Amino acid sequence: MISFRALKLYAVMVLCALVFLVFVPSVGNDFVDWDDYSFVVRNPHITSISLRSAVWMLTTFSEGVWHPLTWFSHSLDLALWGPNPGPHHLVSVLIHVLNVALFFTVCGLLQDAWVQRNPSRTSLSETSRFIAALVAALLFGVHPLRVESVTWVAERKDVLCALFYLSSMILYLKYALAGDSGARKRFYLFGVLLFALALLSKPMAVTLPLVLLLLDYFPLYRLRMASFGSLLKEKAPFLLLAAAAMAMNAAAKWGTAIPLSYVPVHMRLMNAFHSIVFYIYQTVFPSKLVPIYEMDRNLDYFGPSFVLAACGVAAITGLCLWRAVKKTRLWAAIWFYYLITLGPAMGFFMAYRHAAADRYTYLPTMGLLLLIGLAAARMWEAAGRLKQPLPAKVGLAAFLLLVTCAYGYQTQKQIAVWKNSETLWRYVIENADYVPDMAYFGVGKALEEKGQLDAALANYEAALALTPQDNRYRRKIAWILAQKGETEKALAMVKENVDREPMNPSAHVNGGKILALLGRYDEAEQSAQKALALNPDFQPAFDLLMMVYLERNDLVKAREYYEKRVSKGYNVPKEIEERLGIRNPRGKTSGP
Repeated sequence: MISFRALKLYAVMVLCALVFLVFVPSVGNDFVDWDDYSFVVRNPHITSISLRSAVWMLTTFSEGVWHPLTWFSHSLDLALWGPNPGPHHLVSVLIHVLNVALFFTVCGLLQDAWVQRNPSRTSLSETSRFIAALVAALLFGVHPLRVESVTWVAERKDVLCALFYLSSMILYLKYALAGDSGARKRFYLFGVLLFALALLSKPMAVTLPLVLLLLDYFPLYRLRMASFGSLLKEKAPFLLLAAAAMAMNAAAKWGTAIPLSYVPVHMRLMNAFHSIVFYIYQTVFPSKLVPIYEMDRNLDYFGPSFVLAACGVAAITGLCLWRAVKKTRLWAAIWFYYLITLGPAMGFFMAYRHAAADRYTYLPTMGLLLLIGLAAARMWEAAGRLKQPLPAKVGLAAFLLLVTCAYGYQTQKQIAVWKNSETLWRYVIENADYVPDMAYFGVGKALEEKGQLDAALANYEAALALTPQDNRYRRKIAWILAQKGETEKALAMVKENVDREPMNPSAHVNGGKILALLGRYDEAEQSAQKALALNPDFQPAFDLLMMVYLERNDLVKAREYYEKRVSKGYNVPKEIEERLGIRNPRGKTSGP
């Protein structure tokens, strides 16, 4: 007869297999033109694993982020698979499957801790506790809110951070429950190490020290007024690491934060209340999930929906505190876990114009799903006390299976949204309540690659109408006008772009490309030289100069800039190497 322990192992294996099957279609997705290229495909710093690249990963604030371990994971993928998107997606899926198993373990340990600390109180049976953990982990694993974290290659940091975050939490629980002092020390030290790895994956892990204190409150029952100082001292290594990560993250986002003049405090506060309720609703009834929920500054942030959300948050908080006073700590623990882990993403410090994002729910909603699992286990036990328990148990199992299938089906539909750049941005345009300019820009770029210039131009103009100050759109419009033969309009826009951004080397290079397209090579050369005067290491200017000299058949000067390009570890675009007759390129990566 199969032991209960073996049965649990087989059940977890089936759980992981189901989650893998739900998410495996993402392996067929392409990279998308939303950070995937700048973070991974065209990032010259991560194409090799070396001391130089390691230093860059540890010290860079590129793209406004600091996550060295995530950079390394992308670098390792590129070293193993190259720029083939399939394996990159597969690695993220496998990490998510591991996280599901870890979450199942956390759910079991939390319930075991409660039983150990409350031996005289009535609790769920071992089988029911297993059911609660299994239901919570299954719903977490197949939920459509997970798609953005798992399927978006550039969001690898989410699943990687959760891997170490949950592992550290498991070791802390084992440390708190262990009797042997040697084992406790090992659990503690490895827990600190794993927390450091979580921070190196994504600084959002800074919430763990507060979560560990919350675990001390419930279900460990270690937190008392007399022990608070010692418990705080116990968390000192965690707190120091969190402070260091917060400093690095603040430095990475220095100068990029959305100013209060654009999004005032009251908008941020009311949006935070709305997001708290919004994520709970989407956890239970996921619908119309959109990759980007853009902040709409024209909304009335003291309107009914925002005020009701604020009142709802206040009411739930009050109810949980009241229940805690009445000796029922579960509700307060789950609610404050949700608020603590969601805290860094509530928008008080805004680096982007997002009002919300599905990826922010990866860790925070685990407590809510555990609560659903506990409710299912309670109903399972209640069904067992009926005169005819089998129909009730079959009905409960069928309902849970139906919910799982519904979530899984919607997850696969959401994975298809991320198939490629065009499907992603078209979906945003068709489904977002407030369509951001970047969606039109993304569709425009996809159409331009297909040679559909008129359709691409219309999308670029739509993006420019939404954000007139963004000169990227003007540069794209000028480039298409030049290709369509509308020379005067293109040149007028080139001049306008340079006048708007005279100190931006990209403005000069993009204008130079258009001049070169029109056969005005002398002016194109001058534009490239102006860009190099602003930034002597600006690689696109080297590419432009090589193209200009090749068009003039000046191979000596073209090779001169080729040497400068590869001496810094960059490859040159393939078409230029072919024209130069370079058969064994010495660079390491494609240029930015």
